[in-house]
Amino acid sequence: MSHHGEGGYKLEVRDLSLEMEGGTILDSVNLGIQEGEAFCILGGSGAGKSMLLRTLVRLHEPTTGEVFLDGSTICDLDPSDLRRRVSLVQQSPAMLEGTVEENLMFGLRLADVPEEEARTRVREAMTRASLDPSFLDRRAEKLSGGERQRVAIARALAIRPQVLLLDEPTAALDPRTTREVERAILGLKEAANLTMVIVTHDIEQARRLGDRTILLRRGRVVAEGDSASLLEDLDPEERARYLGELDKRHEDEREGDACE
Repeated sequence: MSHHGEGGYKLEVRDLSLEMEGGTILDSVNLGIQEGEAFCILGGSGAGKSMLLRTLVRLHEPTTGEVFLDGSTICDLDPSDLRRRVSLVQQSPAMLEGTVEENLMFGLRLADVPEEEARTRVREAMTRASLDPSFLDRRAEKLSGGERQRVAIARALAIRPQVLLLDEPTAALDPRTTREVERAILGLKEAANLTMVIVTHDIEQARRLGDRTILLRRGRVVAEGDSASLLEDLDPEERARYLGELDKRHEDEREGDACE
């Protein structure tokens, strides 16, 4: 292992900045994530949370700074190899037309996993994502939002990544379905050696799912700590600002609903 791995981090971000179209999206972000940790990135709308997640799998290349996986810079990795080790589940995951099983098999076939092993992995991934095997025959396009989210998690797990990135995994879901998806994510925390990075705008969700959390505001890390105590530890002004941004977000969402 190179000297970059001294901190023993599974995933490390160093001095990462991202500029797009003249604007600064991420500004000197530093973070270290331990193997097996569930790490939350918390922030209001437009904080840069999703962009940060996307730089971890090279969907965006940072303007400056580096990302290390197991102590080696991800720039040295072939992107498809990187995305087998670090798997991203997008906010509104797209499903291929066809059955759930076909959706899960697709990535494994691309990776040349032998058919029999692929089927074993698919069943194992379904169990880990708290989905009944009977789901395999369901049409992917007929799934509810919560089912689709769990199938997307299973699809990512079938590749057997070392790191799972979840972008707002419950953003569009009702409270009951949110609990189901959260239960599936909490079940994954029990799994040996799976590292998770979860983007959320919900402080309570960060408390429920994360071991540690950073608060991102306008592309900068403004707080970092144990998920349970992060909000209490913020200085009152930062806390009010963060909660104020959340209130604004909910207003925007309500206005958006009225326009549909």
